[in-house]
Amino acid sequence: MDASIAEVLKAQLDRGECPRWEQSLCHPEQIRIRTKTECWGGPVEEPCVSLPLRGPIPLVICGGGHVAQALAAAASAVGFPITVLEDRPEVLEQGAFPPETTLRLGSMTELIAAETGSAQTFYAVMTRSHEENRRCLRAVLEKPHGYAGMLGSRRDAADLRRWLVEDGVPEETVARLHHPIGLDIGAESPAEIAAAVTAELIACRAALGGGSRLESSVLEGLNRPPYAWVMLVETKGITPRKPGACMLVHPDGSICGTIGGGAREAAAIRQALDVLRTRKAGWFTYPDCKAPVQCGGIVTYTIVPVKEEKRDVEF
Repeated sequence: MDASIAEVLKAQLDRGECPRWEQSLCHPEQIRIRTKTECWGGPVEEPCVSLPLRGPIPLVICGGGHVAQALAAAASAVGFPITVLEDRPEVLEQGAFPPETTLRLGSMTELIAAETGSAQTFYAVMTRSHEENRRCLRAVLEKPHGYAGMLGSRRDAADLRRWLVEDGVPEETVARLHHPIGLDIGAESPAEIAAAVTAELIACRAALGGGSRLESSVLEGLNRPPYAWVMLVETKGITPRKPGACMLVHPDGSICGTIGGGAREAAAIRQALDVLRTRKAGWFTYPDCKAPVQCGGIVTYTIVPVKEEKRDVEF
């Protein structure tokens, strides 16, 4: 696979699309990327594997206070790309957010309206005031979203929902609102509240289904060939990752992402380095025998070399 197809894949995932990866079982070098309306790559001979690929789910945090700072660190650590919206420049200048966080300064409601989110974008509202929280939440609920939560007390939940319905928000939208935000674990400190919210975000992300999602490090590395693309396509039994999990293996043996760690990942890295040397894509299974597996399940994965050369591909 050449780098132009990898660029197409990254562009699709960056836009929140879920393109399908199609690869021939008989000729693993035959690969194409397909959406509902477009297709990139050459012909793929049947039988083939067709697997949807999904990027990380972005989390937009409205507010930059202590809880938001703790949430940005906790949610980033579990794979959410973070954007923080704030109207106080001094808050964003403190350097309290992870370095990869996108920081936006301005009117909160205007920043929310300008966000290019999708139906899977997650929003967490936790500004410095009750009134600003309500304004931001109302703006969030106007946009497509996969999760909307607001910091607040359980005592105010019924009043908030009644106000939203009276303000014209559909009842089914209000019913999906997470308020107070986070799991009820008795959290008090900013770090504890962040842990409760992050746990809820993980649960809601898992409820969306669709197998594993590409990690941010994998997405960022797609435009930096050469590397070997390793992707799980089938799992049997108990495995840490599910189909769609990906890993990039570079010529020096360094990796981005993970397909589950342990012996299976170590074997895949060795095989990926061989694929980089031979430049021949292939299908692999770990363990490579039919004997019962005593620890963990069986995984099947593809390894594809991604070359530095590029063809002209429109996307």
